[in-house]
Amino acid sequence: MTELDLTNLKNSIDKLKESINAYKSIQDETIRSFIEDSCVKRFEFTVETSWKMMKKYLKLEYGKTDKELTMNNIFRLMEGYGFINSWETWRNYYDRRNDTSHEYNNEKSKKILAIIDDFYNDVDSLYNNLKKAVENK
Repeated sequence: MTELDLTNLKNSIDKLKESINAYKSIQDETIRSFIEDSCVKRFEFTVETSWKMMKKYLKLEYGKTDKELTMNNIFRLMEGYGFINSWETWRNYYDRRNDTSHEYNNEKSKKILAIIDDFYNDVDSLYNNLKKAVENK
């Protein structure tokens, strides 16, 4: 397998964690609202980076084609290969990402903030699983 460069995924996860930590620690409501926006944008970016990395991995490792790699299939395959726990959960992350990237509003951002810790844990697990797979090649 051509080496999979996980740098962008790792960087997006680290930036997401910075935003989450800041959001949880800031009490000033004005600053907190700016950080909330940052959390949502970093969530969107990290979801995007994640599914693209999954797709790239499936192409490199398993020879999958673009036609085979619909969004649901990407998540199903990654669950089947043990890289993620639930394709439905990842589909939900992707849908929430689409919600806010196409029409941002406070209600939609609150839905992301409600799942952002779970997403962080899941994307960190994905990264670690991909890293192990790359290191074992």
